[in-house]
Formats: sequence, structure tokens, C-alpha cells
Amino acid sequence: MQIDDEPQDRVLDEMDGVFVVTTEDGVAYRLDMNKRQVTRTVEVGAGVRAVLDPESAALVTVATCRVGATMVLLIDRDIPGVLFTRRTSATVLGINRVSRTPLPQ
Repeated sequence: MQIDDEPQDRVLDEMDGVFVVTTEDGVAYRLDMNKRQVTRTVEVGAGVRAVLDPESAALVTVATCRVGATMVLLIDRDIPGVLFTRRTSATVLGINRVSRTPLPQ
């Protein structure tokens, strides 16, 4: 995954693309706005990240996502009878768009 050099200050629900949102507790959220999915990872060692959830969750909406504030997402965890789950993050430290350009070989 290649991250663009220019950081974003927010992600809006109507945006397209893929973003990596890092929070002050060390969690990184990969928001795929095209596929409407969210995946959480955490650093477990120097440069080694582990996935926190067994699979990506369906992204219902991005309620708030901006640097310096907590992020609030509504996700669908595919639980019968539950329309959505509210997921709140620690304070957002950075937001970067994932490049559409493939890594050089």
C-alpha cells in the first residue's frame, strides 16, 4: 500500500478513494470509501501490524472524521436484528489517502 505525500485533514462520507486514519492509541483504520469497508490494524512490533477484527466491516456512514477529534463511524457487523454499530476512535492524528499508483517494481 502506497500512501500519498499530501495528508488530508478530514474524510467526508461522500468522498471516493481509500484512506488510512491513524489515532493516538496506535490504531490505523483503513477506510475504503469505494467498497464501503473499514479494517482496523494495530502495531504489534517495529513495523509489524496486526488486524484487530477477523474481517472488514461494512461501512454504513462516516459521521465524523477529522484530525484532532475522535472519529465516529457507523458500521454493519452483520448481526441479525442490528441495523448498525457505532464505532468511536481515539483522537485522529493523521489521515492519508492511499495512492492509486502501483508501487514501482
